[in-house]
Amino acid sequence: MCDYIIFSAGQDAIMSPMTIKTKALLAIIIAACLWASASSVAKVLVAQTNPFVVTFYRFGIASVILLPLFVMAKKPKGYLLQLLPLGLFNTGNVLFYYTGAALTTANTMVILGTAVPITVTACSYLLIHESPSRQKLIGIVLGLIGVLYIVLLPIIVHGQAIGGTLAGNLLEVGSLLSWTMYIIYSRHILSKGTFSPIVSTSINLFTCTVGSAIAALVTHQSFLVPAFRTPTYLGTMIYAAIGITVITFFLFQWAIQHVSASTASLKEYLQLVVGVGINGVVLGEAFTVNYILGSALVVIGVIIATSGQITKKLSAILFSQGE
Repeated sequence: MCDYIIFSAGQDAIMSPMTIKTKALLAIIIAACLWASASSVAKVLVAQTNPFVVTFYRFGIASVILLPLFVMAKKPKGYLLQLLPLGLFNTGNVLFYYTGAALTTANTMVILGTAVPITVTACSYLLIHESPSRQKLIGIVLGLIGVLYIVLLPIIVHGQAIGGTLAGNLLEVGSLLSWTMYIIYSRHILSKGTFSPIVSTSINLFTCTVGSAIAALVTHQSFLVPAFRTPTYLGTMIYAAIGITVITFFLFQWAIQHVSASTASLKEYLQLVVGVGINGVVLGEAFTVNYILGSALVVIGVIIATSGQITKKLSAILFSQGE
């Protein structure tokens, strides 16, 4: 959902700023489109396999791929204890995400993910006393009303499957809050520039793999997945591990060196549009009037809370201005 927070923006390369920025924006667009498929992929995977087991295989495969790079990367003293909380927050995010995917709709997952800038701003105020402006407060209030409306849709409109179940929606809120804590802590620990993206991301993947394995063992789940005999299901799992985990990481790692983090954050809006489209094609999900109302409140709230950054960055992109 919010990996751009992990990395700090680097200096532009000596080569043509317009050329390198165009390539970086293209990398961001590709990564956003890949991430947009995450909710549909999650729904397909958990339909036949326990969420904890799905998480174990997705992050286990990704961990194996990144392991050689992690071994070669320079690691400062005490890196594990400092980065472990990031891995634990991300583990909570992923486990809630996949468990909720079996009980709610993919569109609900996409919309709640879009609310991350709102929850980060609100929790930053509560936890580290970052005071938001009046404009941000208005956006937060509208967005949170929209989130609450979507979460409670199963109760508000009884019998409409479009809003998922209350339990599933609450699990997705748990995922949202876990990722929010991940972002806030990452601001504190990664802003020092001590850790390379390879090291921090590898610890996240390793922790998610171990955490999901423990969850599967505690709940007595089998790691034998009969669905792997189906080429389509096996291909979907490999895509989840490589397409929406490893490839997106490398694309963003490179792109964020040439554009600011706020420019990279524009991916959230692209993910919303592409994600809803993918969910409609792959899963046949549609919107009801009530769902559109809740979604609109979330999107409007996010836009109001971040409109200054959006206007500035869109202008820079459209008129090829440097940052």
